[in-house]
Amino acid sequence: MGFPHVLQLARLDRIRVLKGGKQEVETVWLITSLSPEQANGARLLELARQYWCIENALHYRLDVSAGEDRCRVRHPVATTVLGLLRRAMQGEYRAWARRQTKARERTCPAFREKMSRRINGVIRYLTGQVGQL
Repeated sequence: MGFPHVLQLARLDRIRVLKGGKQEVETVWLITSLSPEQANGARLLELARQYWCIENALHYRLDVSAGEDRCRVRHPVATTVLGLLRRAMQGEYRAWARRQTKARERTCPAFREKMSRRINGVIRYLTGQVGQL
């Protein structure tokens, strides 16, 4: 195959049904170092689905609510720091949302509004001066 350590190559066709009943087919190729004994076709499909579960759960939230893809910062240290801050705030949001009693108070906009009114507390949290927002 020309790739070191590659033991399997698999084709995965994704079929999406669009409005009006039209189908869209996307073909992707899976490349793995797992042997056929370690991962048969069903296991490769399961691994691909697990990957997208993670992608949709974490990265979607970072891209949409934290605007990570729109960020124009390119300095390696600055991008690392901003990424860590985004992930810390996502974690704090999830902890904050679990403490809210009403569903309408558990939204990202409600969290942003509440934190924007408490910017000094947010700064103290980010600098480690307080343990919880």
